[in-house]
Amino acid sequence: MLEKPAFDVVDTPPAQVKRWQSDGGIVLVDVRETSEFERAHIPGALLLPLSSFDADMFPRFSDKKVVLYCAIGKRSAAAGKMLGKAGFGRVFNIAGGLEAWKAAGLEVEENPAGPAPGDEPSGTPSDASSGAPAWRNPAPGAVLKQDYLDAFSISPTALARALRVDVMLIEELIAGRVALGIELSMRLARFFCTAPDFWARLQMDHDIERAGRSLGARIAAQVQPCRAGASPELARA
Repeated sequence: MLEKPAFDVVDTPPAQVKRWQSDGGIVLVDVRETSEFERAHIPGALLLPLSSFDADMFPRFSDKKVVLYCAIGKRSAAAGKMLGKAGFGRVFNIAGGLEAWKAAGLEVEENPAGPAPGDEPSGTPSDASSGAPAWRNPAPGAVLKQDYLDAFSISPTALARALRVDVMLIEELIAGRVALGIELSMRLARFFCTAPDFWARLQMDHDIERAGRSLGARIAAQVQPCRAGASPELARA
């Protein structure tokens, strides 16, 4: 029977993790919840929330260090212990979590909440340089290309092969010509070690913003909010 490797969770300063990341020597995993990740995260991090963390399904990397982080370092330490029980060797934990990363002046990708869909000024927001729509909630295909395929130098063909899907589906998703379904969301989550709902939520948030732009004003004009003490006529409507 093979012995499990000696396990250790090593608290590591943010500056050291940043050096490892710049050298391409780590897999950085955010164990916070999806909503937290969407508000702010370290660029290049994968998402695998502690609430759905399955250490037995966590991929093993022979050539990279596994570095975990959360808001202040507690949840990531717990995730590290789970990996230890699953037979992993040394795992690194960002000391102080995302808060310490920010305090060190290191880069964070943030997406603060904007106005509700449908509250935009008249007309379609656009990127000043390209004229393309400027989405607060980009389509999942755009996120897939920029934050995953480009970041990890993975081609659409290679991804399609790994996911066991037709490459045309990946190319159409990236081009924004098809919406992301639940099955593909699950396959992407499995491959990239993200939360099960991460990709589906990207699609939902994008769809809501898109609908708000095209239908928000008309719905606001046609439908009035329900008020306490509504008339009997309204109750029968």
